[in-house]
Amino acid sequence: MPRLVLKTTGRVVLLVTLSALLAAACTDGESNGSGSTSPNGTASPSFSVPPGTTLYVYSHEGLVATMLLKDGRGTLEIRNQTGRELPPPRFYILAAEDGHRVEGSVTSPAAVPDGQTVTFQVSFSGLSEDDIGLVVLLMGTDNYGAFVKQ
Repeated sequence: MPRLVLKTTGRVVLLVTLSALLAAACTDGESNGSGSTSPNGTASPSFSVPPGTTLYVYSHEGLVATMLLKDGRGTLEIRNQTGRELPPPRFYILAAEDGHRVEGSVTSPAAVPDGQTVTFQVSFSGLSEDDIGLVVLLMGTDNYGAFVKQ
């Protein structure tokens, strides 16, 4: 009998926890049309993408990086509102099929001052865009993590 109570209690706790998480993720239904709201209450940007172009976005604590790719070339825009200068950007790609790493190239990488937005030309080869599994942002030698495909 105690085992049944424990299972039931565990299920109730799980259900309450999931309900609380879902409730926290909901908004009050209002929208200003400028994108979604992030957990810290700031608006996430909205993007318009040309046909045939793939958009990847990285957004965290004042840094918004957007990468547009088409036919192995594109742009990387870094918007820096972090309160500090960021080192030059780099990126790499992990192939979807087997996870092998493909180095990306940033033309004339440079530091990005706080409060500024800088756009860089980027390219990669050895992988089709359909075979991209993950695009990872590097700032200097620091791995900032993966972009999200939009």
